[in-house]
Amino acid sequence: MNLTNETMEKIQFIFPEKELITSERVYQIAEESYPNGSPWSVTNFQTDLDTSLAGYGFAVKDEKAIGFIGYRHFLGEAEITNFGVNQLFKQQGIGSRLMAACLSHLDEQGMKQLFLEVRASNQPARTVYQKFGLKEVAIRKNYYRDPNEDAVVMQYIKPEEE
Repeated sequence: MNLTNETMEKIQFIFPEKELITSERVYQIAEESYPNGSPWSVTNFQTDLDTSLAGYGFAVKDEKAIGFIGYRHFLGEAEITNFGVNQLFKQQGIGSRLMAACLSHLDEQGMKQLFLEVRASNQPARTVYQKFGLKEVAIRKNYYRDPNEDAVVMQYIKPEEE
């Protein structure tokens, strides 16, 4: 599915989103986003949602969530915990726009730095993250399962304001 500019304009990026958030709904979006299905169970998402530090943002088209990003934020430090775009909408710039909306939201909340892990083989995601100023800072050996794979830890440090 190739989205036109008009269709892209109809996609909303909502932070923080409270109406769409249920563990079942986030799990379903994750199932539609990852090639091997959601890396988290409904219970994992519920545990995350029960944490006061967790938040979620969504890309919404025609009142249906087509992408999501989960994060935790505490004392100026944030971590992206989950990030996915429905397979039908990949390679359309939605992930980039969702990441930009998330960084803007976290910046408004006082974020000074952000971390995330990404599969070593996920070069498209790594490229998007680098576009936003994230740098590769470490490798976590055998971090991912199904299939087993290393994680690249990436960090964003907010530029000092002059």
